[in-house]
This record gives sequence, C-alpha cells and structure tokens, in this order.
Amino acid sequence: MVLLINPKTTKSSELNTDYFREPNIGIMYLAAILDLYEIFVEILDLEQYNHLESYEIKEIIKKTAKNHNIFGITSLTNTFYNAISIAQTIKEIDSKNIIIFGGPHVSFLYNQILNEYNRKENLIDFICIGESEESFLELIKILQKHSIDNQKKIFKYEDKINLIDGLAFKNSKNKIHSSNISSELIDLKLLPLPARFKLVNINHHYTVANIIVNRGCPNQCSFCSRQNLFKTPRLRTINSIKEEIKDIKSFTMYNVINFYDNINYNPTFFQEFCKMLKKSKFEIDWGCEIRVDNINDNLAKLLKESGCKIIATGIESANKDVLKKNFKYQNPKKILEGLKLIKKYDIAIQAYFILGLPGETEKTFQETIDFIKTLPLDESDTLNYFMATPYPGSKLWNDHKSFGIKILDYNFSNYDCEHIIFETTNLKKKKLEEMFSEAKIMEKFFYN
Repeated sequence: MVLLINPKTTKSSELNTDYFREPNIGIMYLAAILDLYEIFVEILDLEQYNHLESYEIKEIIKKTAKNHNIFGITSLTNTFYNAISIAQTIKEIDSKNIIIFGGPHVSFLYNQILNEYNRKENLIDFICIGESEESFLELIKILQKHSIDNQKKIFKYEDKINLIDGLAFKNSKNKIHSSNISSELIDLKLLPLPARFKLVNINHHYTVANIIVNRGCPNQCSFCSRQNLFKTPRLRTINSIKEEIKDIKSFTMYNVINFYDNINYNPTFFQEFCKMLKKSKFEIDWGCEIRVDNINDNLAKLLKESGCKIIATGIESANKDVLKKNFKYQNPKKILEGLKLIKKYDIAIQAYFILGLPGETEKTFQETIDFIKTLPLDESDTLNYFMATPYPGSKLWNDHKSFGIKILDYNFSNYDCEHIIFETTNLKKKKLEEMFSEAKIMEKFFYN
C-alpha cells in the first residue's frame, strides 16, 4: 500500500492570510495514476495539519504510516529537511519501509543526497528524477509484483529496476545508479485528472484550487529551475482544462482557481483559453500567472470578460541590464503599459520583484524603487519583494561562479526568498540586509 506525503510548506507568516494555500498537485497526479491502475494509494498532506505542533504531526505520521509499506515523499528546497525528518520517522517505525523521494530539489541533487543520507542508514531507497508519472508507476509495479519490502529484495530485482528511466538509487555495489531521463516526454493529454478526492476531509480545507495548463517554460531566467526540470514546454488541451474545472466545481470547498504557469506565452492558446472560460460561464473566480509586457487592450478586455479576478506577474527589476544579465528579456516600459491595461479593466495585480540579482547595485535598486512608485497599483493589489535565491537546478546555482556570486548559506530551510543566501561583488550581505528592509517597506507603499 502506497502513501504519498506532502510536507508542511506554509510559513508561519502566511497562516492568517485570507485563504488557505493550494494543494500539492504533483502528488495528486501520482495518486490518480496509481488509482487508475488499481494500486491502493492514500495522500497525507501535512499542510492540512498546519495548526499542530511538530510532535503532534509526528504522531499523525506514525499513525498513518502503520497501514502502508511504500512511501512517496515530495519536497521543495526549503522543505527538504522536513521531508528527511518524515523519512526518519517512517524508518523508525519499520526499517524495511520503502521510501521514494521526488520533486525539483532531489531531482538536481540526487547524487549528493543519496551519498549523504544513505551513508550510515538506508534512509532513501529511490529518487525519481524530473517528471515522475511514468517512473514512479513502473517502480511501484515492480515493488508490488515481487513483494519487495526490504533492501535485499531490491537488490534481487535490481536488473528490472535499472531499466526504469529517470530513477536514482544506491545499488548492490553501494554505487549510485542513475538512469537517463527518457527522451519521450510525458504526454499531458494522457494524464488523468489530479486525484483531489484523495485529500482528507478533516482539519483545514483547501478553498483555492490550482490547475497546471503547461509544463516547461520558454524563458531562461537565471533564478528559476523550471526550464531544467521540464526540458520542453508543452501545453494541455483546452478540453482537458475544461474537464478539470468541472471536476473542481464538483467539490464544494473551492471558490477560486489559479492557473499556472505564464499561461500567455503562447498567444493562440491564451486567447482560446480565455474564450473557453468566457463561453463556459463556470461562475468561479480565477487568477493566473502571465507576462504583462505582451498584453494589449484586446487581451486585457478578454481577461476581464472571461472572469479573471487577479493576475500575478514577475517584474523582478526595472533595470534593463540587470534583467538581461539574468536572462529575463522584458522591457520595463512595456510592463508599465501592460499593467495599466490590466488595471483599466479592474483586474487585481500581484507584482513580484527580486532584490540582489547579479548586476544589482544600489543605483539599480533605487531605479526599481522609483519605478514601483509609478505603477498603477492600489490597495486591491499586492506587491512582493523577494531575495534572489540560487535554487538547485537554476543558473544561479549551477553557474554561480560565472555570475560572480558567493553563496553564503547552504541551509536549505532558508531558501524561501526571505533570507540572504548569496552576496555579489557589488553588494555584500550587510548592505543587502539594509536594502531588503527598504524593499519590504515598499510592499506597503500602495496601502498608505
């Protein structure tokens, strides 16, 4: 029996927000696929227990884990240590329990992780690299078919496991085996709808649903790992998205849907998407992530007519050289024009900025501050200023020397865009701390 676990990711500062955050859609896809093949699977989403103390959550893990022997644990970079703690708890219950890790963090650091956490104890049995809908399913099939419930049995069927693409583990020779990720991309049209029905109906209920309309990104931003996680951008069909909206509407708790990521990078798709929502009249509020530098009046009007209540957009900096150095190719003038059009149609805006990217100076920071003051935002909008963070898999991590940055902090719990992780030749940590304090003040600029 398989248990998929999502560690608690909400920061304490987020607990009093107007709505509870979205569920982890990755494990819901995995649960849907296993369910499709009649493999018994449950989800333990620890976000739904965020009001509990750590020792109480540990007891819930122990209680739930007794009914399972295969565990899939996902994590972000800043929740990786939480995931490790969960794995340790599960192994304490029964050292023969099989633990499989997945997610972006372990996909890029699997060698380091398997060496570090399997040195004294066999804590992590397998790591699924990248898109894992196929690799996870194939692995579970082998584990269940041969009743594999300990390390010796894993080694016995090692040859079969070696054939699975996108999998890493320590083999019988105590060497890390990592298979190439298949050149065959996951066909998004073949994926079942995420298994939202697997979420427990106790404790915190999700009120915001998320729908992934694409995988991959055509952009190459230095601070993002998505382009390395999903090598080729792919769009879902309009009909599949429509069916997922209907599924979400069948649950009574959801009152908002967020669509991800940068859903207007393909103009034709974007217009078809908005027209579908306009025609369908689902009567549910929705928001999306878009680039605003290519929004015109017709598209802004179409967003409004199709029911969009809020857009989120990454502006990062108002300095062209900083943007260019970090492979963020957009014109601040075009951004301002796009934001004005969005506000013309009374759509709320969530604007993201990043402090401390390579090329940042006190002068470019002031340029961005001055730019922010010209934005057409008001109290209905939100502005977030984040610290530049070198997530594993991003260019800032992989090529930090060529960017001239010095990573100061390797404690992944701090990789939450609120801590200073690196300094540059232009800006040392103390100065960054001063600038970040000023940036945080700017988050409240439109509330005065």
